Amino acid sequence: MVDHALLNRLETYYDAVPRGRADPEDIGPFTLFVARTGWPYYARPRLDGVASASAADVRLVLERQRELKVPQSFEWVVETTPGLEAVAVEAGLTVERCPLLVLDGDPRGDAGTARMLGPGEVRDLALSRAAISVGFGASGTAGGAEGVAERDAALGEGFAVVDETAVKRLAERAIRAAACYAVEQPDLGPVGGGSHSPVGEVTEIAGVGVLPAFRRRGLAAAVTYVLARDALDGGVTTVFCSAQSRDVSRIYERVGFRVVATACIASLPGAGGDSAG
Repeated sequence: MVDHALLNRLETYYDAVPRGRADPEDIGPFTLFVARTGWPYYARPRLDGVASASAADVRLVLERQRELKVPQSFEWVVETTPGLEAVAVEAGLTVERCPLLVLDGDPRGDAGTARMLGPGEVRDLALSRAAISVGFGASGTAGGAEGVAERDAALGEGFAVVDETAVKRLAERAIRAAACYAVEQPDLGPVGGGSHSPVGEVTEIAGVGVLPAFRRRGLAAAVTYVLARDALDGGVTTVFCSAQSRDVSRIYERVGFRVVATACIASLPGAGGDSAG
């Protein structure tokens, strides 16, 4: 059974969280969030739900994204905007379905080697972001060869850039970041991490990733546990996340999340569409 009150809270959050560092542009039934700094955002159905979307509406947004030279991507929740998937496909987008989960009670598990990072830990923040970037480049839960060498090579690029705005947002608690470390070699620095961005009593855990060479050790679950615990201790009452796949979803479910809906990420084939808050 769909919890519409819960999904409405999530929609309000989805609309609010990008506005801290992005300018919203309403284009027909969509809002395109144009980032002023950092990683780019996406377009979403307008919060006021002014009209149903058509393929022509989608193409107008794609044209504006192309003009801005930002990823041509959309995000939405199937149960909230049920007709959009067919429209997106008609407009030429590839749609990826992701389980949408909400924390049910207190998180289960333990912190392990994961911990929250403070605004003064710029080096560890940068390393954890670089590790996350490498992890998302080799998506899934299987182990792999990519390790600290690949992490270090990713420093200073894309999501791994830690600028003054990122440090300021961390200091203001607009974003909360965690990192995890190898048990046997903690001096290697972060081998993964994640974050959450609280807005009022709602937050989304996002960007949880671990270097493939350090997977299958419970690190992603530990990061998720630490972030969820931090959110609850900070007064958040609704903690949610999206999973790339059912395999990733099972990690969150072990920590105490349950699937409540389906999130969609759509992009033009070959145009790129990854985003992170």
